[in-house]
Amino acid sequence: MSTRRRAAVATTLTAALALAAACSTRDPSADPPDAPSSTLTLPPGSGAPVPTQVGTASSGPAREVRADVVGDLQQLLDTRAAAVLAHDRASFEAGLAPRASLLTTEGVYFDNLVQLPLSKLSYRLEPASLLRTGDAYWGVVEITLQLTPYDALPTRTLDRFRFVPAGSGSYRVSSTTDRAWEADHAGLQQPWDTEPVTVREGAGVLGVFDTADERESRGVVRSVQRGIADVSARVPFDEWGSQAVVYALSDPRFLEGFDDLPGGDPEALDGLAFTVPAGDDEIASTRFALSPTLLSRAGARRPDADLDRLVRHELVHVAVGTHDDGVPLWLSEGLAEWVSWQASSPQERRVPAAALAAARRGIRTMPGDGSFNDDDAATHYALSWWVCEWLVRTYGPDAPWTMLEAFTRRPGDDPRTVVRDLLEISVDQLARRGAALMRTTYATPTTPTTPTTPTPPRPSATG
Repeated sequence: MSTRRRAAVATTLTAALALAAACSTRDPSADPPDAPSSTLTLPPGSGAPVPTQVGTASSGPAREVRADVVGDLQQLLDTRAAAVLAHDRASFEAGLAPRASLLTTEGVYFDNLVQLPLSKLSYRLEPASLLRTGDAYWGVVEITLQLTPYDALPTRTLDRFRFVPAGSGSYRVSSTTDRAWEADHAGLQQPWDTEPVTVREGAGVLGVFDTADERESRGVVRSVQRGIADVSARVPFDEWGSQAVVYALSDPRFLEGFDDLPGGDPEALDGLAFTVPAGDDEIASTRFALSPTLLSRAGARRPDADLDRLVRHELVHVAVGTHDDGVPLWLSEGLAEWVSWQASSPQERRVPAAALAAARRGIRTMPGDGSFNDDDAATHYALSWWVCEWLVRTYGPDAPWTMLEAFTRRPGDDPRTVVRDLLEISVDQLARRGAALMRTTYATPTTPTTPTTPTPPRPSATG
């Protein structure tokens, strides 16, 4: 099954990513024993003054904070960012407390980041979050990171660091892990934050892998390159720049980090497209992940047709981006399925046996968003594809995109009203016509002829 996070889930994902604890490759056994369980956290950019006394019930009496400590800690964080951008491991490690476990786990984090095409990286201390415990300080840090040219805007996440004195008024980072804080601010972590990764680039492709060998990772990148060329020619949007970031990870933690994952089982997903927020309700990019079970296909000597089709499906979601926000799943997934099959000959286009059996029995209604990814998901995906096929064969190749435009021009309107205003039939009638076309197409081995196309549908004037 392949799918994309929809509007309701994207809202959850946006909130989660905005609060993600960004560096959890760290060894839990290395956590300082006095990590406080609560803190004062203000939103990024609040510009709040530094409190002169801070404390919590769990950390004992309030302690004074030196007036210049914020500047010292920010200088340490600036040096940390500059070291990563300069690929200067020695300077990066000089800002860490000399503890073997910390140096190891932070070394993994450094090795991951220096492989990425970073154009921006910064760590900014939130002054009002500072909490003194003994001679050390805990503070919330906003991390800004941009992958160029893949991100339209920088991503922003939050983490919590512990700083310890290093003599002569200087400090070092002694921890980037506070398990209690992370539990309260649970969010999706990017793979380079949680495990050792290998990054491979191609023309317009950034691939992130963990256990894939060189042949498998090259195969994934080449499949995405082929998909980009095909999808770019068929999707009428250019904001995505014909480029994509793809993850192929054997570690399940990334997919498990999504709330309300379609179908509920990350191992049942072949692919997943998702948005990465930039804050302030803006989107940095749309990326996608592939199941690690597909890596063997990617490593084959010849291109795998099924892998390429799945990649094209996910790339449609990347290319469409936010244009399908608020659009019913049967249209957004139908578009992705329909486009993904266009590079295949009619003889190669297959539907699941269960979907064809359902069409022959008689499909009466269009699946709703709540049931789209249930046990009949394969049938729903096939039906949505053939609804788009019916639109194309009835009104012409622009008809599915015209319907998408009708929905985007009328946000919040009842989908049933949008469809009836556009086509003068109901949503369920549209489903029945798509099912009938599927049934007749696969009734004989011959390829059906395309009927004469009438005038394409137009969005309602009230939109």
